[in-house]
Amino acid sequence: MTEARPDNGENSALSGKDFFFKAGAGGSLASYEKSSPIYSLLSGQRVGQIPIDEHKEIDREECAAHQKIFSNLQMLLLLLVFVCTRLPCVHILQTPVLNSALVLFALFACIVRYGLRQYHRTTWHLTLNSWVMLFFTAVVVWQTGFLSSPFLSLFFLCILLTGTALGTKAALQQAGAVTICWLLLAAADRKAFSGSLSALKIDAEYLAGPLIRLSLIWLLAWAVSLLSEEAEVTKEKIRQLSRTDQLTGLWNMKMLLIFMQREYQRILIRSGKFSVLMIDADSLKAVNDAFGHHAGTMLIVFISETMRTELREEDMLARFGGDEFVAFLPETSCKDAWKVAERLRRRIEDAPLMYEGHSVRITVSCGIACFPDHGEDLTEIMKMADRALYRSKDLGKNRCTIYGLEDEEVQDPPPA
Repeated sequence: MTEARPDNGENSALSGKDFFFKAGAGGSLASYEKSSPIYSLLSGQRVGQIPIDEHKEIDREECAAHQKIFSNLQMLLLLLVFVCTRLPCVHILQTPVLNSALVLFALFACIVRYGLRQYHRTTWHLTLNSWVMLFFTAVVVWQTGFLSSPFLSLFFLCILLTGTALGTKAALQQAGAVTICWLLLAAADRKAFSGSLSALKIDAEYLAGPLIRLSLIWLLAWAVSLLSEEAEVTKEKIRQLSRTDQLTGLWNMKMLLIFMQREYQRILIRSGKFSVLMIDADSLKAVNDAFGHHAGTMLIVFISETMRTELREEDMLARFGGDEFVAFLPETSCKDAWKVAERLRRRIEDAPLMYEGHSVRITVSCGIACFPDHGEDLTEIMKMADRALYRSKDLGKNRCTIYGLEDEEVQDPPPA
């Protein structure tokens, strides 16, 4: 915790809201805001401006990126089919049918690209694109030579795009659809089977090549599904790393703010209450100087593990950075929050850290602010708890201080 302190003079008479949001109230206010970790974290924004679930937002952005890829490939596919079907070497079964398919697919691509932009970040939009693209490919292959069509490889492209954008299940579904198309194309190419044994032998020989290519389709679908599963596992690991503190395993402050925002909105509906504890180790610098930084690291881990065992399952504890922690206690009054903070403080003080044969005494200071006792604004309550922590440091450390409401001074409640 930085050693900067708010002025305890006339500025202490300001209300909590004025203290944190009134500009130009004196040099100490600016000094406090510049040095306060909470102020630095929020960077002037309200807690309510933190995205509720940024990972869902990332997933939506990923959908939008895949949609852009689909749109570009659809335009290139239209151009490719239009140019290639005008070559004299490409035989077209029914030109009006192929031209109609080109026009309809072009209309669909334009509507999706420009008319449905608000849906570009949704999964169903990608699904629609993938199936329309597969249907268009089947029509083009049917009209340009069945299984001898030069566009037959486009089926591979459809499965690859679908598996990459929508995952394993979608890739296997498209592989099944391609299999049905493949068999229909094979039957249409031979104008159905004659029924005689000699013809059946010829048809079996004829189908050998297409069946081999069909097996490659399923091999591609399986490979794409494996890659998609590995990508999901990797993304989940990245999500977990972005949510937790690497040293202690606690939630990081970003996740705490998201959790607090959700709980705050729920509590507003239910007319409930909550408390925020700001907790800071008193002796990290002294331990680092005396025993080295490894001992300081062990101190942080020891404090986090001790606090985690003393909190309820519904409480949320996060590491703020360095030796600072924040606990959010839903449905907890100020009086009960002070009891919890005192229990944490005493537990840490009574259980010294053993490091290389040395008994290292550890103490913590705590600041407490509560809803609705100290206001209706979540950001304000967090900053009040932060200021209460500063006051605990000013009063000699190793103590819990609650931000008072009646006279706007920070005071200790009597033990209950």
